[in-house]
Amino acid sequence: MSEARSTLHDVRAYREEESSNAEGGSRITFDLSSNELVLPPLPTVLAGIEEGLPRLARYPDPAARDLTREIARHLCLSDDEVAVGPGSAGVLQQILLALCGKGDEVVYAWPGFDAYPLLVAVSGAMGVRVPLTVSGDHDLDEIRTRVSERTRVVILCSPHNPTGTVIDHGELHNFLCSLPDHVVTVLDEAYVEFDRGGDPPGMPQVLREHRNTVVLRTFSKAYGLAGLRVGYAAGPRQVIATVRKTAIPFGVTRLAERAAMLSLRSEGELRERLAAVAAAREELTAGLRELRLPVLPSRANFVWLPLASAAESFARAAATAGVKIRACPGHGVRISVGEAEAHRTLLAALGRRNSRVGIL
Repeated sequence: MSEARSTLHDVRAYREEESSNAEGGSRITFDLSSNELVLPPLPTVLAGIEEGLPRLARYPDPAARDLTREIARHLCLSDDEVAVGPGSAGVLQQILLALCGKGDEVVYAWPGFDAYPLLVAVSGAMGVRVPLTVSGDHDLDEIRTRVSERTRVVILCSPHNPTGTVIDHGELHNFLCSLPDHVVTVLDEAYVEFDRGGDPPGMPQVLREHRNTVVLRTFSKAYGLAGLRVGYAAGPRQVIATVRKTAIPFGVTRLAERAAMLSLRSEGELRERLAAVAAAREELTAGLRELRLPVLPSRANFVWLPLASAAESFARAAATAGVKIRACPGHGVRISVGEAEAHRTLLAALGRRNSRVGIL
């Protein structure tokens, strides 16, 4: 039997030990750990999905050409500047497979999206983790210092997962201008609609200004299509052409393609939904601050508490109350914006614990 790729030796399959309905022996009633939208898909989109069910016996278009054209039109790009795939994580894997190999490096901030280490390892490259600042921001100066001749990709996430912070456009511009030509920057904007209150059409400004940048987006978060797995990348033609070659055949289902196209045409419905999420996020933030907990200002559909070594015990306390949240051991906890009842249950449990022993 041949040996597994060496970069995979020290990584685990994505959340392989996680249970969907229990956490540390506690029965989970509310899951606020995955940044899922608690609302169903947009009404127009849901109707379109139901209409497409009879065609499930047929393979989808392997190139998802209709969706590719729709996204390109939405962004005012050409079709050959867009690649689609099974969620932004799937598209990121395509990008890394296309650009990286043995001996290469990928630089990203940490803590970050917990799939980054696995996806980098699958590509054969080595990950270079750069700690966030104390305010939960990217340390762009340090990231630039860690870029070397072996660096092929830098991943930036804005709004950042898990802290919800946003990279200042001027600082981003200066950083991208400082990178050598052999480095491609992937700007992961999975949560960008929550920051902007919508998904305005037109090319992302960063693509106009920087030719070695790829913007990564998803329909899983703001549009509520996490279960259908569809995302996309927009960037330079030569990069996108290679990224398309690493795609899994038929990776975007017909239902996902149709739902994503309808989502882009439902701006009014989306804005209403994002306003509701923003209001719920501020209410959750206010409730946590009333308990004197350190909550960072967030521009996404989750909040971050930099609890350092108390992160895991905090998550266990939430699980005991039936609420699952995401702990980043040694760093903090991320709490997704959810139902009002879930927020009330969590805050009440934390309040009781705080009154007994203190949370920190």
